[in-house]
Amino acid sequence: MAVARHRATDPDRRIGVLVLNPGGPGLSGVNFTFGAQSYFSPEVLERFDIVGFDPRGVGLSQPVRCSSELYFGGPTTHPADQAGFERLREHSRQLREDCARRSGPIMDHVSTDDVVRDIDALRQALGERKISYYGLSYGTVIGQRYAERYGDNVRATLLDSVVDRGLNARDYVAASARAARDVLEEWVRWNARTPSSPLHGQNVEALWDGLMARAARGELVDPGAPDSRITTYDLSDYLTAAAYGPDWADVSSWVLSLHEGNVTTPQAARSDVPDDTPLYATAFTAASCADLSFRVRTFAEYEALTRVEKQISPRTVGSARGNAALTNCLGSPEAVNPQRPGTMRTQVPALLLNSRHDPATSHENATAVQRQQGKAAVLVTYEGSGHGAYDRSDCTRQVSDNYLLKLTVPRNGLSCPSADQ
Repeated sequence: MAVARHRATDPDRRIGVLVLNPGGPGLSGVNFTFGAQSYFSPEVLERFDIVGFDPRGVGLSQPVRCSSELYFGGPTTHPADQAGFERLREHSRQLREDCARRSGPIMDHVSTDDVVRDIDALRQALGERKISYYGLSYGTVIGQRYAERYGDNVRATLLDSVVDRGLNARDYVAASARAARDVLEEWVRWNARTPSSPLHGQNVEALWDGLMARAARGELVDPGAPDSRITTYDLSDYLTAAAYGPDWADVSSWVLSLHEGNVTTPQAARSDVPDDTPLYATAFTAASCADLSFRVRTFAEYEALTRVEKQISPRTVGSARGNAALTNCLGSPEAVNPQRPGTMRTQVPALLLNSRHDPATSHENATAVQRQQGKAAVLVTYEGSGHGAYDRSDCTRQVSDNYLLKLTVPRNGLSCPSADQ
């Protein structure tokens, strides 16, 4: 297992180690640790050894490897009929066989439970009786599970952008669709209140609907591939990618240029995934399918679930996250670590952080996790947009730092005002 440590800059006042995971699944904790100085506050850096690791199957820890050509060259993940569904399922089966052949036995041992056992082995190797933990996005799944299984070994648990492990397929696609709808609404509001926006003063909803209609008719050309077309799903995905920042100005410029016929791919669409896309993508699928318990069995089931998300958010044709959850694991074996809500058993309640408008881990999911945990967790909300809340504002950083440094647990329901531009 690849591990990196950024040692406490004030060793005489060192509290202990802060183990972290930046999410994905598939993102490198080692790389995240190399950037710790630009992410965590000086006070946290003074008092903690920041310890990041690449989970099994990720990065430098025996990564899951698959054919990039096979992974990215399959049929559409939005099948329109039974035949398309069967083609996608067969492709998924072939892909999994290819990944297993290239990766070896690690393919069957990349679940969250495998990872949390590794974290406790890491704790012991570091000689620490207890660890503090920071998890972002999927890292909150690891943090929840570690606190359930090894709660006595936890000093503090900071979970940023919270994943709800208790959702079934229908609830997952519905929540994801509501998040996608919220992204569109927030982008429209930003354009209305921001004079510098290239779309300020325009009917943004009508413009968007017009582009979606053109995409549905196959009239939007991809400038990077003149023989292909920008689909309605591409438009929706670009907008969601922009919301991670959020990078509203960038996507507004792109939408305007698309409307006027002078298109450049938006920066948000280019930068939403790590540089090592194939390794990240394959690790994401392997770990997700090890944990994700719901499997779509038939096209009729897929069609019914897709109908739910499109009814909730028709202007974004559902959501990319919801569709990925339905299609990524077609043909995969049953989950070895099926997700289910548990109880975090720690002496100090976990601190949950979430943006009000998060495109990936919606606020409603964070609220649900807090309700499930009761007194074992408190939720603090950043009243703005974006994925990841720790460094959004002075308020979110101060609340988080007080928790990590002093074990000061804020009031459940505390709100930090938006600092969005």
